[in-house]
Amino acid sequence: MLSLLRSVEEISSCRDRSKLHRSLMRAVAALLGDGADVGVLSRDTQGETELRVFSGTTIMNSAVFLWPEFLNEVKNDGKLVTRCIQGRNCGALMLQASELGSDKMILAYDVNRSDTTEHAEEIVSLARIYGNQIKLLDYSELDSLTRLLNRKTFDETFDRLLTASSPDAPDDDFDDRRSGSDASSPAWLCVVDIDHFKRVNDTFGHLFGDEVLLRMGNLMRDTFRGADRLFRFGGEEFVVILNAPDETMAAAGFNRFRNSVESHEFPQVGQVTCSIGFTAVSAMDVPTDVVGRADEALYYAKEHGRNQVCCYERLVIEGAIAKATEAEAPVDEAFDIDALFG
Repeated sequence: MLSLLRSVEEISSCRDRSKLHRSLMRAVAALLGDGADVGVLSRDTQGETELRVFSGTTIMNSAVFLWPEFLNEVKNDGKLVTRCIQGRNCGALMLQASELGSDKMILAYDVNRSDTTEHAEEIVSLARIYGNQIKLLDYSELDSLTRLLNRKTFDETFDRLLTASSPDAPDDDFDDRRSGSDASSPAWLCVVDIDHFKRVNDTFGHLFGDEVLLRMGNLMRDTFRGADRLFRFGGEEFVVILNAPDETMAAAGFNRFRNSVESHEFPQVGQVTCSIGFTAVSAMDVPTDVVGRADEALYYAKEHGRNQVCCYERLVIEGAIAKATEAEAPVDEAFDIDALFG
């Protein structure tokens, strides 16, 4: 009982979405004991299923050979589906999905035990606690209009980004199937600003202005990947953090979004464009510095025609802007990031 209560405490106190499913898996693995395979899978809108995080010695065989047809029986009803497959007892249930992604998340396990029904209710209850925590995080961390991450979560997310790039070993035995090229690629941050947004509000009214913002959020979700971090900073400004191997690939991703905005037909308003400035993120960066660099590239883009993507480092190399020295831009712990978008 004490172990179960500790699991409940761990799940309900976790504010890091990337670790929340690990807390759930750790709790389920502890319930089922040694020899259990536990995994969290994602299923996209096309029905493709991918093993995301897992624990156990035979997990890959289970995921490849045992689970596919079995998982088709899992519905979004909070019920645990159990089957005996090739001598192993399997169970799966759909987890509460976050508004940040469209993929369905499934908790699945298999164990070589004669009776696992004694833990069925505990597993369902743990999944519900996980779901409640997801809902609380969505409520506190998402912008009320666009449902992107809100401004107050930016610093925390930025710190986690740098921590995730640390060479330190993980604190558990779970393997992450997404820890591939993207995870080891450099991070890039861009600031997006809607061109002439004040004119939209003045001409068509704030109702259609809000519709433009809402559509921008949808276009961001459609264009960028699920692992990219998407924020609404306030007003008509957005921020994206993504991983890409180099400047060219990062610029291609940001330009793809710019093109999707330009080609989209906004209700009543018609065509809308945006300007984007981006910069590389280093392990020594602090949020104010990296946003400041991206913001400088953004202002260059807006002052030189708008509807374009500009890279801070490229502009410095080309001599279009001067790189700030420490004397010109001292680090001020009390610096107000809101001043960047005043």
